[in-house]
This record gives sequence, C-alpha cells and structure tokens, in this order.
Amino acid sequence: MAVNPGGNVYVTNFGSGTVSVINPATNTVTGSPITVGTAPTGVAVNPVTGEVYVTNFAGDTVSVIS
Repeated sequence: MAVNPGGNVYVTNFGSGTVSVINPATNTVTGSPITVGTAPTGVAVNPVTGEVYVTNFAGDTVSVIS
C-alpha cells in the first residue's frame, strides 16, 4: 500500500488486477477499483508528481496511475 500527497491510500488487489483507492478519513473505498496489469503486487507514489506506480507480478510490467 502507498499514500499519495493528498492522503489517499492505494492498495493492490492481486486477484482482480486492480488498485483500490481508500479515503482514510472515512475508511471507505473511493470510486471503482482502477484496472492495472495482471497480479499487481507493489505500489509506490511519486511525492512530487503524485503519480502512482504499480508492479504487476504476472505480467512483468509497471502501470502508472496519474
């Protein structure tokens, strides 16, 4: 999991190939999960740009969420 500069928490969903965004103030999922690659595992946030980087284990790829 990773936290962006705005405070949102990004969590990978390995089985569904998605990332969920959680608002920690309300402890709720914001919107629909974001589709990324196959079997996402790691997630990191660039604190300057706010971009979210997701490593996809089965696809050997990196997805970028802007």
